[in-house]
This record gives sequence, C-alpha cells and structure tokens, in this order.
Amino acid sequence: MKEISTSRRNLSQKAYEQIKYMILHLEIKPGERIPEEKLADVVSGSRTPVREALRRLSEEGLVNIYPGRFSEVAYYDEEAVKQIGVLRLSQDLLSCQLAITNGSNADFALLNQLAEKCEIGARSGNIYERIAFDLEFHLQIAQIGANKLLIQNQKKLYMLIHLIQISKYTSVQDSIAQIENHRDIINALYNRDFKAIKVIICKHLQSFYDIDQEIIDMYLK
Repeated sequence: MKEISTSRRNLSQKAYEQIKYMILHLEIKPGERIPEEKLADVVSGSRTPVREALRRLSEEGLVNIYPGRFSEVAYYDEEAVKQIGVLRLSQDLLSCQLAITNGSNADFALLNQLAEKCEIGARSGNIYERIAFDLEFHLQIAQIGANKLLIQNQKKLYMLIHLIQISKYTSVQDSIAQIENHRDIINALYNRDFKAIKVIICKHLQSFYDIDQEIIDMYLK
C-alpha cells in the first residue's frame, strides 16, 4: 500500500511539473483548455495524477477548474493584473524593508549575480529565463528579510506574475526595460536607503501594472 501511495505521489508530481512547465512556457496559453487526456497518456495513462496536479495548480492561481466540464489556464484581465500589482508593491516594499533590517552586505552582493543572469537572459531574447531570474532576484530579497510567511506569499504571488509577464512581453526591449532597476535596488540596499527603494519600486511597478497614482502617493509620502 505504501509503495502504491508513493508511486501515485510521484506521478502526481510529474504531472504537476509538466503542466506548470507548459503553462509558464506558453505551450498552453491563458484561457486555453488543458488537454487532460493527452497529458494522462504522457504521464501515466491515468487521469487521476493529472487531476491532482490541476487541483494544486488551481490553488496556486494558474488554473481554473470547471468540475465535470474542463480545466483551463487562468487568464487575468487588466483589473486583476492591477490588483496583483498593488499586492506586489506592498509585499516587495516590505521585503526590502526587512532585508535592510536583517541583511548584510554579503547578502546583497549575491543579488548582483542574479541581476547579471537576468540581464543576460533579456539581451539574448530568452524571455522565460529573464522572468525566472527576475523573480528569483526579488524572492532572494524576501529570503534575506527572513520572514517565512512573507517568503511563502511571495513564492505564490510570483508564480502568477510569471504567467502575467510572459503573456505581456512582446519584445526584447520590453524585457530589458523591466529589469533596469535591479542595480539601483542593490545600491539602495547597500546604503540602507529605504526612501530611495520606495521611489525605485513604485516607479517600476506603476508602469507595468497601471497602479493608481493615489496608491503610489500613499507609499511615497
């Protein structure tokens, strides 16, 4: 019984990773139905692991499930993207504030490596890699801040952001423009200058997520 249970978990994890990969690489685009039968044939010949994987992805916000009908990749309209941006703004600023309090210069030096990987991905036109390293950069700031609950929240939020970003970028220039502030953030962390960080992040996120000026002003007062 234990071996069967372990095998099932492994198949479910395999299905989860496969479907997530397909979603985050736009092999299945937002709003498109997920081919459960085809995925079942690839994974195990059974729909059960696929459905378990879809439930996990639904909890993470990447999939919408319509019981007894079908599942589809989640689509976020402009208003939903704006709401996600407002949440990201709040959590990114808190991450930086905690990083200033709890981080060392050695911690901040590691961010330069991620920033460089992000720049290489952007200039090479590898949008997926650029987004992955960008979100890893910001997640590392949260990890420096050392608040476990915030780190968990950021991981879940960044999964949605990955889907939104890879759906919206249409050119290398768009991609490069979104990461130009990484070095400025690192310098501000070194200087423990939270005021400068607020300006950088507010300006950066407002343009992409179309965040209302009233909300931006609230943080910059």
